[in-house]
Amino acid sequence: MLQPIEVSASSYGQTGAAIARQEADPRILSALRFIDGNYGRPSLGLKDISQSAGLSVWHFSRLFNAGMRVGLREHLKNVRLAHACKLLRANSLSIKEVAAAVGYTHLSDFYHHFKREHGISPLVFRRSAHRNGQIVEMATV
Repeated sequence: MLQPIEVSASSYGQTGAAIARQEADPRILSALRFIDGNYGRPSLGLKDISQSAGLSVWHFSRLFNAGMRVGLREHLKNVRLAHACKLLRANSLSIKEVAAAVGYTHLSDFYHHFKREHGISPLVFRRSAHRNGQIVEMATV
């Protein structure tokens, strides 16, 4: 029998509620690991992720939406933005390099998504983190 697990917001970039609950379907867990290891690929999409889980696109999409209570595109965006925050705190890459590192091909899309999620631009986020002493060494990110 599958046991419920907790996926923390910090692990997968989820916003809002601190914990998303889902059934511990090993195929979904495999897909989450695949996403976490490949979020920087701009072409990463439903087909790649469903194949990594060994499911058809339709079946994977249905299971993912039901288990995560968020669509794959939204989840992937959240993962990318969470990793972008870590890179911005490291202060070693330009904003453009951060956007590319987390899978954005268009800087304007990155700015738009980041500002919608955090309420401030990536540059303001970086400056705020620097002022608050949240800048970390890249090795610890």
